[in-house]
Amino acid sequence: MREIVDFVLHWMDAHPNVLWAAGASSLLIFLATLIGLPFIIIKLPEDYLVSPKDHSLRKYVRGTALDLPYLIMKNLLGWMLILAGLAMLVLPGQGLLAIVVGLSLIKFPGKQKALRTIVHQESVLKSANWIRRKAGKGPLEKPE
Repeated sequence: MREIVDFVLHWMDAHPNVLWAAGASSLLIFLATLIGLPFIIIKLPEDYLVSPKDHSLRKYVRGTALDLPYLIMKNLLGWMLILAGLAMLVLPGQGLLAIVVGLSLIKFPGKQKALRTIVHQESVLKSANWIRRKAGKGPLEKPE
């Protein structure tokens, strides 16, 4: 065990730039989720979790040159939020909320079922509705 600790400490001494970059990117992701999550939650329609209709902006760019870049950027942002949310489960931040918003952005089969499973945790829906209430928006409808 002592060898592992010595190895890690030696590696940290040898790579201070990597540690600074990791710390800076961690702070940047934390600030981005602190600002971005409430913005996305406020923009969601009240029936997002219960309605099967397509709420995305994709219907406005479908068939244009923006179609593929839009889909790529939306999925990339979604996966970044999911990864940041997973990290925030053990670090400071709104982990479950980040995961829910990330899942709402990406496309995959069973997405609505996964969202409903997570949102059934009372703390997640309560947090999202608190943010919406502060912005003067109605609460998200709870899925069955």
